Amino acid sequence: MAQNDVFDLVIIGAGTGGYSTALRAADLGLRVALVERAEIGGTCLNRGCIPTKALLHAAELVDGVREGAERWGIRATVDGIDYPVLAAARDDVVAKNVNGLGSHLRSDGVEVVQGDARLASPRDVVVGDRRLSATKGVVLATGSAPSTIPPLPIDGTRIITSDEALKLDHVPASAIVVGAGSVGVEFASFWASVGAKVTLIEALPTLLPNEDADLGRELARSLKRRGIDAFTGAKVVDVTAKDDGVSVAFEAGERQTVTAELVLSA
Repeated sequence: MAQNDVFDLVIIGAGTGGYSTALRAADLGLRVALVERAEIGGTCLNRGCIPTKALLHAAELVDGVREGAERWGIRATVDGIDYPVLAAARDDVVAKNVNGLGSHLRSDGVEVVQGDARLASPRDVVVGDRRLSATKGVVLATGSAPSTIPPLPIDGTRIITSDEALKLDHVPASAIVVGAGSVGVEFASFWASVGAKVTLIEALPTLLPNEDADLGRELARSLKRRGIDAFTGAKVVDVTAKDDGVSVAFEAGERQTVTAELVLSA
């Protein structure tokens, strides 16, 4: 029989929405249980904002050596990227943030419950052999998953999402990024800085289509200066994955085909 525990609030999902709600509720004096099946912090902390910003910091250092050092009389070159070391530094940043969040939750009296949650009733959540009863209510903060673009059959190896991109153990020699929103532009920028040949394809008329069009146009000029081939108003019409790479055919005024080691659906 399940052990019964009573809380004021039970929250399913310890991503940004879930843990923020938990901390605020605890500050207001409520007894809170926060249920998470994987890592606390969710996508942003573990597979999104934080690890990508760590990679972009490394890219900024590389660009600073290549483009900025000489101006100040500093003779320096980048001999290569030790990707395992870079990845370890990224993971260390993530781990410190996760540990810090865990300490914050504990110090505020939030009980973190690891496991898969099942909603047994509007006020009861079952996790393993525990039944968590909520006197005030249950909050569903189960998050989201990376979006995919229909013409791109994700295989996790040649055609990947941002989750797989963060798990790579090397810098790809070349990459095609389909989708020029914030995620796509971040990975395109990072990979270009650390030596990959990058092609960026966006179906809408400008890069960063959710932002001001002037920003997208200025970004296009900046990416071009950095050697990134960016296409807008481009519709992907065919994708062919082989053992040695992926070919993407798209229409942007005329039909074109590009080939790379991998494709990121962003």
